Amino acid sequence: MKIAPSILDADFSKLQEEVDSISTADRIHLDIMDGKYVSNISFRARDVEAIRFPVETEAHLMCDTPEIYFDEFQKLGVVGITFHIENTGEDRALELFGDLKSRGIRAGICIDGYTEPEALSDEVLRQADKILVMSVKAGKGGQSFMSESIEKIKTLRSRGFAGEIEVDGGVNLDNVKLLAEAGADIVVVGSFIMKRPAETRAEVIGEFQKA
Repeated sequence: MKIAPSILDADFSKLQEEVDSISTADRIHLDIMDGKYVSNISFRARDVEAIRFPVETEAHLMCDTPEIYFDEFQKLGVVGITFHIENTGEDRALELFGDLKSRGIRAGICIDGYTEPEALSDEVLRQADKILVMSVKAGKGGQSFMSESIEKIKTLRSRGFAGEIEVDGGVNLDNVKLLAEAGADIVVVGSFIMKRPAETRAEVIGEFQKA
């Protein structure tokens, strides 16, 4: 299993050290919240532009108008951007996919914790590079894992989606193998890693990667 630690719970007063402590991860996950789609507000690309990321980064836009963030995260150098189907609907999602791909950025679509896979049309599945399955309600860290996300992954695979499936929310060493067996490729892990002492994080990351 690949792992993408979220830095939302990192200590931003020493962010370079925090990022360096997760350098053995496969990717680093940037959670962006606008205070509209979700109640919280997080950082912007400008807040991390001075950081030297040791591995590739991706942005998860929990935002009403995700396209207004594309330029700044393209400049930051993210390899993928994911936005929510709940914000865009099908037609706009397909337009935004085209925009991202024209920039050389992998296009991802997200379903929130209480959204069913049927919200993603067959055409969206054909054009998406990645689907992010939230296994909690978007916008707040430290929530409990929603076990129904496992069936959502199976449903997406049964519908023929062959791209990357990522899972975000409440993922830990007890449920990561179930996610792998269901067909997930990569998991986002936040507080489970970032609230541990920095010197122990590489070992925990390795345990996820073995799953």
